This record gives sequence, structure tokens and C-alpha cells, in this order.
Amino acid sequence: MANSEDEKEEDDTEWKYSFVDSIPLIPAAASDPSLNRTSGPTPAHRVILHFDLDCFYAQVEMIRNPALREVPLGIQQKYIIVTCNYVARDLGVSKLMSVTDAKEKCPQLVLVKGEDLTHYREMSYKLTELLMSYCPLVERLGFDENFVDITKIVERRLAETPESNNFSFKGHVYNHTSAELEAQDHPRLALGSHIAAEIREDIKGKLGLTGCAGIATNKLLAKLVCGTFKPNQQTTLLTENIDDIIGSLSSLRKVPGVGYQTSKRLQALGLASVKDLQLFPLNDLAREFGAPSAQRLKNLALGVDESPVTPTGAPQSLSDEDSFKKISSTKEVLEKTRELLSNLVERMRNDGRQPQTFRLTIRKYSATNKWFNRESRQCPIPNHVGQKIPSESSEDALVLLLPLAMKLFHKMVDSSAAFHLTLLNVCFSNLQTKGAAVSGKGSITSFFTQSTSPGKTQQICSSQIQALPTGFQHTFILYVVCRIPPLRTGVVTAWIIRLAHTA
Repeated sequence: MANSEDEKEEDDTEWKYSFVDSIPLIPAAASDPSLNRTSGPTPAHRVILHFDLDCFYAQVEMIRNPALREVPLGIQQKYIIVTCNYVARDLGVSKLMSVTDAKEKCPQLVLVKGEDLTHYREMSYKLTELLMSYCPLVERLGFDENFVDITKIVERRLAETPESNNFSFKGHVYNHTSAELEAQDHPRLALGSHIAAEIREDIKGKLGLTGCAGIATNKLLAKLVCGTFKPNQQTTLLTENIDDIIGSLSSLRKVPGVGYQTSKRLQALGLASVKDLQLFPLNDLAREFGAPSAQRLKNLALGVDESPVTPTGAPQSLSDEDSFKKISSTKEVLEKTRELLSNLVERMRNDGRQPQTFRLTIRKYSATNKWFNRESRQCPIPNHVGQKIPSESSEDALVLLLPLAMKLFHKMVDSSAAFHLTLLNVCFSNLQTKGAAVSGKGSITSFFTQSTSPGKTQQICSSQIQALPTGFQHTFILYVVCRIPPLRTGVVTAWIIRLAHTA
């Protein structure tokens, strides 16, 4: 089963952390004075690397079984080839091809089931750990891509380099040949290319993985230039060639960070190309998207990206999903949800944190909108259920989570009428350490411990709340927060006692 961050068939170019689609699209007044400010050039002193591993799933399988290296290999999820090695590609197989078509193209194709992501996930985190041994500024982008900000490493090497040193580039330079290029004019990027080559060699030596690298002055440009030469190569983009690489993009969807929904809205405005977006009046764009998103779109179209490389850290959510041709009964939904939740609860138990929120996502069949017709609902996880998930009582948690999931399902689907689903996704989010989940910010008792009442009275109140059954705790706090005006602690205590005695 594939989880959402790896469902490449939906959008092979959209960033996990989409620049535009993640920003609230709030209508803005056309007269907003901030729209009169123009963005300055991308800071040229930064050196950002983007690493993208070659046919990642296939490489992991070839490492696990070296006999697969010399044969055409396809990684199968359901009836789709999600990726394949370069032996298979040379024989006409391509990723996202149906298994049937792939077998027709290449009868000798060897298929490996890729629905269990465990091995891919483990290798992905090994890669991130290796990159972090060079510098802490590493940002994951899915399983097989990472940004690394090596600016400080470059500055240190630059300071240690004699002025008489003859700089050179490693790998390719976009729209240039090495013979015609004066690397002395671009010392930072030249050093960056050498560091990228060192890291790629280290990845190959320690993990057995090959991949491409892009070297540029921001994340957007590093990602764009990364795939210029494949496989297992690297390319540097100089500042004077930014217009060239932006101009080479065939459509707005090729701009990293411009998601599906945003591209549709741009098309509705009559914008079909990156050039159209560059020339479109900013005020008109703001009327549709709001000022922040409008400016961001303009910046992307010009190759401007000042966003930092943000260390990813532990994931803030864990999810699992499965796609299929058709599910059309409540019984099938229940069985598939149970299967997904079982896998997810096991992963959550290994993680050790306690989730606070559960989300269910479905995809309804649509002949005209195959991949993007998703709908989600979420709800808080009761504390007594959440505590069981990372514990030895995870089986009990599964029994309690299923009714929550089905309740969310019925909010999205009228099961008394015919329905056709092609995907289910279950997700735990707002992950907290066990201590924080019980008594930290957002817990049931923090509402009271943040009160201005005397400390002694607060402790009495908190202890009485914790003595209640968990269901009453949630009922009570919801009632207090939503219904009752500001209360003195004594009144709160009276409400606790009344709830406990009348339930």
C-alpha cells in the first residue's frame, strides 16, 4: 500500500510542500499598496543542492536482490508500474504504465510488488541521515528527494581557498560547456558543484544509491535544473541562465509549487504559459488569489524563491492509503479501512508518539477528474484511545478507531445510494510525545493550568478532572469552552462533581 507522499501518478512535479496551494487564497483589494513592491533578485550568495535519486524503489529492490540489476525490473502497485530501472526503460517501459502495456512492451519484464513501503521508507531515512552528517539544513521532499543548504560549507571552503586557486565545475553547467566557462566568475557555485559530487559519491559508497543533483541559488532553481541530465549526473545553474531554464518550461504545471488546482484557476484567467504569468498584472492576479499568493506566483514565474531550507525533523503525520478500481459497499469500506488502520497503528506504535487527530480521505470515481477528486474529514482522537495506539494495547485501539473512521465515511458518502470509490487514505496527525499528549499544550488540563486563578485551587481542579472517565473529561471541557462564560474555579469544580454524579 502506498501512502500519499509517494503517489507519484497524481503529480510527479508537485512539491510535497506546495508553495501556492498551501497558502489560504483570500481575496485581496486591488489597491493593496504591498502589490506595488517588486521582489528583488534571488540572493546570489546562497548555494542550495537538490538531490533526486534514480528510480528509487527499483534501486532499493536491486540492492536487496543484486540479481535484479541486469534484468528489466518494474515495481508494481496494483495494476500500475510506479517506477522501473533503466534496463526496462531502454526496452520501452515507462513509469505509470499499466502492467498489461508494460508486459506487451517487454515480455521479459520482472515485476516486484511495491505496495509495502517499509524498505523504501527505511532507506529514505538513511539517506537523510547521511546528508545531515554534512550539515543540519536538510529538507525532505518525499522519499527520494532532499534539499540541502550548503551555503556555510561553501563560505568556509572559500575562506580556506587561496586567491590564486583555479576554480572549476564538477558535472554539467546549464547551457554552457566547460571550455567556454570562466569558473572564477562563479566561485560559490563552482565549490558547490564539488561538494555535490562528494556527497553523491558518498551516497553511492555507503548506501549503494545513485542520483542526480541540482546546484543553484535557491530551492526552486535547484529542483528545476536537477533533472537536466539523467541518470546519475549533476547540473549547475548560473544566475545569468535563470531566464533560460524558466523559459524552457512547457506549461505552468512544470513550475514546482504550482499545484493542480492553482493551474486550473490560472487557466481560467487565460494564462497558459509561464510567460503569460510573468506578464499578467499583479493586481489582477491578487483579485483571484489574494496578495500573498499572487506575489508568490509571480516570483515562481521569475525564478525567485527566498524560502529557506527547513530541516524536516520527525514527520508531523503518518498516513497509509490504497487505490483500487472500485469499492462500492460499506462492507468493503470497513474491511479496507481495517486493513489500512492495522498497518498504520503498527507504524505509530514503532514511532512511539501519540496522535491527536484522525483523518479519513476518499476519492470518488469521476471519468473527467481521475486523480484529484479527493474529499477528507477529520476528528480528534479521544485521549483514552490515543494512549492505546503507541502501547501494547494497539489492537484495542484498532477496535475503537474503526467506528470513528466509519462515522467520518458516512459524513462524506450516502451509503443508501450507489457509490464508487477508487481510494481510501487514513492519517494520524498532530503527533505528540506521550507526556505532552497527556499534560501538554492542548491537553484537557492545560485549559485550567493556564487560568489566572490561584495555583492551589488550579491543582485541585486539575486532579478532579483527571479523576473523571475520559469521555466525561472531553464532554466537560467542550461544554466549558463553548458554552459557559468565564468561571471561577469553584464553579468549575461544582460542574465536575455534577457531571460525574449525573452521568
